[in-house]
Amino acid sequence: MALISAPAGLSHSGVRSTTPKAGSVVRALPATVAMIFGDRLLRVISVQVRDSTGRDHAVGARLNPRDAAMVLVRTRRPVAGRYTVTWKVQSEDGHSAAGTFTFRVRGS
Repeated sequence: MALISAPAGLSHSGVRSTTPKAGSVVRALPATVAMIFGDRLLRVISVQVRDSTGRDHAVGARLNPRDAAMVLVRTRRPVAGRYTVTWKVQSEDGHSAAGTFTFRVRGS
């Protein structure tokens, strides 16, 4: 799984990189969407991976057991179009952070 940096300036539990890359166009919805944060996280509060109709394609989200700064989100039922990933997490220092990023899945 390749991880590509997100815009600079996102730190302290902000997303540093995502797969797929924020704003990118991919051939297919990946089986796992990944986000790497600036700090280790205590827990994932919520993650949705919504298509343009509002359907959530996230099956489950969890911290990577080998890297508490990485959130892994399993996905299902891919369709072409725009996806919005909305997340909320809690860092080890107790602060919550939330945000969104988008990407597109190319039609076949």
